[in-house]
Amino acid sequence: MVKEYLPIVVGLLRCENEVCLSLRQQHQSHANCWEFPGGKVQGGESLEQALQREFFEELGVTTDHWQPLIEIPWDYGTVAVRLHVYQTFDFDGIPYGKEGQHVRWFELAELHQLRFPAANQGILTVLALGDKYAISGEFTDAQDFSVKVKQLLNTGVQLIQLRAKGLQDEEVIELAQANLPMVHQAGAKLMLNGSPEILARSGADGIQLASNQLFEYTARPIAKDKLLGISTHNAEEIAQALTLEPDFLLLSPVLPTATHPDQDALGWEAFHQMVKQVPVPVFALGGMTRELLAHAKQQGAQGIAAIGEFWGKS
Repeated sequence: MVKEYLPIVVGLLRCENEVCLSLRQQHQSHANCWEFPGGKVQGGESLEQALQREFFEELGVTTDHWQPLIEIPWDYGTVAVRLHVYQTFDFDGIPYGKEGQHVRWFELAELHQLRFPAANQGILTVLALGDKYAISGEFTDAQDFSVKVKQLLNTGVQLIQLRAKGLQDEEVIELAQANLPMVHQAGAKLMLNGSPEILARSGADGIQLASNQLFEYTARPIAKDKLLGISTHNAEEIAQALTLEPDFLLLSPVLPTATHPDQDALGWEAFHQMVKQVPVPVFALGGMTRELLAHAKQQGAQGIAAIGEFWGKS
């Protein structure tokens, strides 16, 4: 039996590096949790119309130009909801709690200290990751690696994966430690491609598990304060990945690639249908270019991941 999800719109009202939140009241479920405002979609409304109505009714502001961020299917047991999450910087008025709720602006860096309903975790991850995931390609030595990382940071990339299959674990750890200060100073995060065992020793921000590592684990293999990314290629791998409580997924290959010409591409329609069932952000991988970023987001992606497009062709 296919579960029916109640459509809910959720809005991130943005002002520079701040976002507007409201505090759920004592008589509501998830009392004393902060939330991104929103509500149920009424009959005949588009998602953007529902957001405009909800923000006027709840916060007394008029809004426009809502842009999609992520869809989150979530089953609370008693009710299953699909959160249609949007953001906008375009609003008129000063938000206040028209229904008696406490309303406050928070810096993005403060959000991890707050208590949210469980379904909102994917939204927090979306805000932390950015929409470009750069995977390292070839480099001649440690200095060359650092130069390339600096170039990525200068273009605004917020998430970088250190993928160096030819290096020993100790070399990967040393390379990560040498570059982490530069990465963190830029407000970005460095992931390692490898086993969870090297994460604590490296100080990196997370681990990217390959799809062939998926079935080695029955629970999340790293602490919650680190990022867990998992590479997937099909619905079976996605289902297994979700049992490990990942922070985000890679799904590939979306389009044909020169590096794997014998591997069938998913295509955008299949990608879109798979992503709709995933409650965490998903990066599109395989044949990705910057020009495809907007389209990838329209298909439900957090953004794009690539080696050559970001790191440079070898």
